[in-house]
Amino acid sequence: MKISSFLFTALTILMSLSTAISSQPPLLNFLNCFSHNSHASNVIYTPNNTSFLTILNKKMFHKKFQTPTTPKPLAIITAKDASHVQATIKCAKSNNIQIRIRSGGHDYEGYSYVSDVPFLILDMFNINSVDINLQEETAWVGSGATLGKIYYNIAKKSSSLAFPGGSCFSVGAGGYFSGGGYGNMMRKYGLSVDNIIDAIIVNVNGNILDRKSMGEDLFWAIRGGGGASFGVILSWKLKLVHVPPQITVFNVTRNVDGGATDVVYKWQLIAPKLHKDLFIRAQPTVVQIGNGTKNVVQVIFFGQFLGTTESLLLLISESFPELGLKKSDCFSMPWINSTLFAYSRPIGTPLEALLEEPQAGYSKGQSDYVKKPIPIDALESIWKKMIEGQTLFMQWNPYGGRMEEILSSQTPFPHRAGNLFKIQYFNNWTDGSPKSIESHVNFSRSFYKFMTPYVSNSPREAFLNYRDADIGANHPSNTTKLDIAKTYGIKYFKGNFERLVSVKTKVDPENFFRYEQSIPIRTY
Repeated sequence: MKISSFLFTALTILMSLSTAISSQPPLLNFLNCFSHNSHASNVIYTPNNTSFLTILNKKMFHKKFQTPTTPKPLAIITAKDASHVQATIKCAKSNNIQIRIRSGGHDYEGYSYVSDVPFLILDMFNINSVDINLQEETAWVGSGATLGKIYYNIAKKSSSLAFPGGSCFSVGAGGYFSGGGYGNMMRKYGLSVDNIIDAIIVNVNGNILDRKSMGEDLFWAIRGGGGASFGVILSWKLKLVHVPPQITVFNVTRNVDGGATDVVYKWQLIAPKLHKDLFIRAQPTVVQIGNGTKNVVQVIFFGQFLGTTESLLLLISESFPELGLKKSDCFSMPWINSTLFAYSRPIGTPLEALLEEPQAGYSKGQSDYVKKPIPIDALESIWKKMIEGQTLFMQWNPYGGRMEEILSSQTPFPHRAGNLFKIQYFNNWTDGSPKSIESHVNFSRSFYKFMTPYVSNSPREAFLNYRDADIGANHPSNTTKLDIAKTYGIKYFKGNFERLVSVKTKVDPENFFRYEQSIPIRTY
């Protein structure tokens, strides 16, 4: 009787403890779980911590998500190694809490740090090592490393090696690479993902996998399909590319009143057909003239040539004389310095500027693909529409070259042959009032609608790195419906969407890694 009474009492105590633990808030359960599965306690910030908002806003490129009414995470985990990532996945999953994975914080829609359901932020910015292997001509980079840090470290080791990444050097590797990533050398070497040869990922079971152990399907999916749908990518192995010791860059500005429209029309015909070593971007921008009394459109032609000024001038004179490029417009410099020039930094800017943190602002970004030249009369209409909004500019990035040679199915990024150029729309402003934000976002949407006749259709294609909620999203984000996911998935991935769904269903069958525009699982 005494033994039975003791067992009954012990069982009652255990059941009470179990009930107490299960009735605790999910965050408290998560914190307890994390402390038992990780060796560090100083990597978690909750709203009770005085540094919480500082950490939250540190990597938040878009101020429109810094408002008091913007949903805040239950906690931020500033992971320093793989064990913190593993513990976050395990403990968030066991407590049914969503996680948002953030590396650089440039996400146009804030999906890496905002959610409409309770969530945690897994910050990767401390996992940012860059290890160069000159013999292999490769680099292992952490997902939290910025493009600027990658470029800076490559240049410290070699003046003849580079990596084909973007011109915004404060972007984090994690989101940038997993979305595709492009830059001024894409006509020569393709996208960033076309030059990634391995990766380390933590999957939904907390296992650490490389390319061999994750398998080719998953390795295919994370190189352009958005890594956050499949796991947490710790690092990437890059295949570095060769550049001359000196390359040539230029900026040429033409006013619409001075014939820029004709130059832009010719640019559409010639830019995708130029030598692979030459990249010329057209950037229509609204500027004020006459002491600010009149708004006009200027077009800035930025060029990068992997060769000498003399060779460039000869090439332009033969194929694109309308540009009117002169020797005085051209500057010869090492590739590393060109990364600053491309970001409109003055010549002579110290290379350490590549390591700077981004400056947050108010903006709305979108994208389009153009397959047929836009007629001159339509270009003139576009300039008029731009002047209405005043703050929107575009970057027209030419295709052709290497981009035509890679099959659309080789990576999830499908926008290859058949495109003349890609458009990035970028509307940025300074007034953070709700009325101003609404006005600017509405203009961006109206401009995007205005461009419909001139861009791709069926589907109207979009670029994952320029995340756009307007093309479709799942709300609330704790459910991912396949029919809704198709609305954005087909635009981002075209025919590759179905393969991404198959990979997702296989590696994350319970759909733990999800957000408003994640890849869905297939239910049977």
